[in-house]
Formats: sequence, C-alpha cells, structure tokens
Amino acid sequence: MNVIKRYFVILFIVIVSTVIAGCESVVNKNAVLVIKNDSDEQIYNVKLTYTSSKEVVEIGVINPKDKYEHIINNKQEDSITLYYIDPLGVEHKENAVGYIVKGMKGTTVLIIYKNDKSNWGVKKESVKN
Repeated sequence: MNVIKRYFVILFIVIVSTVIAGCESVVNKNAVLVIKNDSDEQIYNVKLTYTSSKEVVEIGVINPKDKYEHIINNKQEDSITLYYIDPLGVEHKENAVGYIVKGMKGTTVLIIYKNDKSNWGVKKESVKN
C-alpha cells in the first residue's frame, strides 16, 4: 500500500508542476519596455509616445542608476518613441520600439548613459522571456 501512495504522491507532484509551468507561460503575455538611467545624473521630462495610437505616457524624472518599467500596449501594431531632457536642458528623441506586433512578448531594455565626453546616448537590449 505504501508503494501505491508513493506513486500517487509522485504523480500529484508531476501534475502540479506541469500546471504551474503552463500558468507561467499564460501569465507572461506582456511585452515590457525597461528604461534604465545608467548615468550619475537625473533625466527629466521622460515620456513615451505611441506613433499610431497617439498614446502618451508621462514618466517624469528618472533618478541616477534607477529604472522605469512600462507594460507595452501590444493590442495593435504600433511603435514607441522615447523623449527625455538631460541636465543641461537638451531634449533627446530615440526610437524605443521600432515595430510592435500585435500580441508581442518579451522585454526591451533602453539604457540611457553619458559617456566620457559628456555626450548622452541610448543603448538598446532585447531580452527574450
């Protein structure tokens, strides 16, 4: 009888593990845009604009070494532009996500940095989830 109980316990663990793994793939249907300020200075008036839907996401200030995470509206095809102002008051415009496919998943990371010559830039990384 103990052998039968042991098999049922193992079977139960396998079923629960399979259900949990399946739920994780269902839950993770979002596309995410992460904006990291890799500099030692604040960046201001940070905002995202969707080209087609005209949606504007006002983020405001991102502190040094901090980040902001945005769930991408992936219900339609679109693209996103990032705007920010550096500490000297210069406005920057960067293509954040060039093409959003309906139902798109994954994470895009934008790293805003200031190089040795005090020039501001953005590096883009794609992370598969």
